[in-house]
Amino acid sequence: MKKKRVVSLVLAMAMLGLTACGNAQEEPAKQGTEKQEAETTVDTQAAAQPEQEAEGAGGETVKLTYWVPIHAGASKYISSYNENTAYQEAMKRLGIEIEFIHPAIGQEQEEFNLLFLGDELPDIIAYADHYVGGEFQGMRDGMFLDLTEKLPEYAPDYWKVLTEDEEFYRESTDNEGHVVSFNAYKPVGDPPFRRWLLNQAVLDELGCEIPQTIPEFEAMFDKMLEKGITPYVLDRMGYEVQLMGMYDLYMNANTRFYKEDGTVKFAPLEDAYKDYLTLLNKWYSKGYISKDFATLQGTDINTLFDTGQIGTYLDPIVATYNRGQAQGIEVVSAPYPRLEEGQKLHWNDCDIWPRMKYNETTVVISKDCKNVEAAMKFLNYGYTEEGIELYNWGVEGLNWDWQGDQRVYNDTMLKNKFGTEEASYIYKLHFAPKLTGPDVEVHANLLKSEGARNSRLMWAEQDMEDSSMQLPPFQLDEADQQTLADVATPIYTYVDEMTLKFITGAEPLDNFDTFRDTIRSMGMEDIIALEQKGYDAYISKQAK
Repeated sequence: MKKKRVVSLVLAMAMLGLTACGNAQEEPAKQGTEKQEAETTVDTQAAAQPEQEAEGAGGETVKLTYWVPIHAGASKYISSYNENTAYQEAMKRLGIEIEFIHPAIGQEQEEFNLLFLGDELPDIIAYADHYVGGEFQGMRDGMFLDLTEKLPEYAPDYWKVLTEDEEFYRESTDNEGHVVSFNAYKPVGDPPFRRWLLNQAVLDELGCEIPQTIPEFEAMFDKMLEKGITPYVLDRMGYEVQLMGMYDLYMNANTRFYKEDGTVKFAPLEDAYKDYLTLLNKWYSKGYISKDFATLQGTDINTLFDTGQIGTYLDPIVATYNRGQAQGIEVVSAPYPRLEEGQKLHWNDCDIWPRMKYNETTVVISKDCKNVEAAMKFLNYGYTEEGIELYNWGVEGLNWDWQGDQRVYNDTMLKNKFGTEEASYIYKLHFAPKLTGPDVEVHANLLKSEGARNSRLMWAEQDMEDSSMQLPPFQLDEADQQTLADVATPIYTYVDEMTLKFITGAEPLDNFDTFRDTIRSMGMEDIIALEQKGYDAYISKQAK
């Protein structure tokens, strides 16, 4: 699959038969007093609940419970998404009152597991892909409702995007075509967000241009060593896809397999994996890689970079750019490295799949839901024209205003006491079941300065890159999942340990063939066959 071209949310909405502006229902009031009241409410860290109780058909109040993790940054300023102004507006418009239930920060998985030991489940549950065996196993166990037959009537907008985007349909259904969850849908891919980060002042001091090939990186590393700078901090697991990609390999701690011409492969079984390890072993031996790479935490690495003690590492470019701006550091990024100039790469570290998977974005309706139709209406809202605008941008007048035909964030989003990242979880829905716009168009953290946005777009349109090696995120059936857990887990542990040993020299690279033979003897070829079966089944699915 080729990398998705970055186009506008307006165009994406048009492709789905939606218009760029205007609401099907009455627009929210834009009185100055309402804006002032809302700003004051959030400023006191306790946004008001909707003034009137939500009413359903016949005037009866519709109340539902919704279990969902809360963003850690937002939780410093609000205690519940009931204080989120976009959710408040949605509840008012839909006539549905939601009681949000949040697990403790850092205990999401434990508290999610405990839900299924209680007497009654919440009506709506996020995090459903963390169910043992995945959300479809939860459906098979009778915990989550099968929504397939109900979607066309009660969630027509979600059904529309499901059936009109073949890839999203494949990602959101099991092999029998069942739909159990409302999933975040991103029809327009983002440019890559993770890059090699460099301090422009350090580059100037060294007399270096931004490196693009391995020889250029190594020349820069030599100059850094001469200045007493540790050149590079490798990912603590030893996996760096931006280096593997040069060897037509793809693997990290979460994504273990890739494909080549439709055939599933496991990188450590390939000859090229030895080439990858050889490069990193060379870099480690020459002092290019920090000796502490396997133990350094993210905050520690940030500090080392900010203080000039390390030369480069890979991290989200915009966050580092903004942090640098606050400290007077000009942060720049490098493109994906190549073995030589003009090399074509067959992977891409960006959103190439339309389904987004974060803690809040796989949402199901439980077996104990008291009003399934209302729950589906509420979850469907994020795929309507009105809901797309509200959830991606926030409330008009409070969070953004029109400038000509463009939506532009105002000071409520860009100049507040929380920061633009946290504001995205307090004033709008950054991650949720919805149609999600490209972050370069709707994410306030990118739009607060032209430099931040440009830092993300730099190197975004590379003609010599595609993503043909990356496997789609398919699910195996129940029996195959169990086999994978039993057989593959010890193999992964062995590969993780040996990869670090090869890089650091604790294990000589002469033993690479023995390493591969051991992986095969542990049953990896059977696991690859299961992955191939899952991929083939995924590709064969078609929307009904």
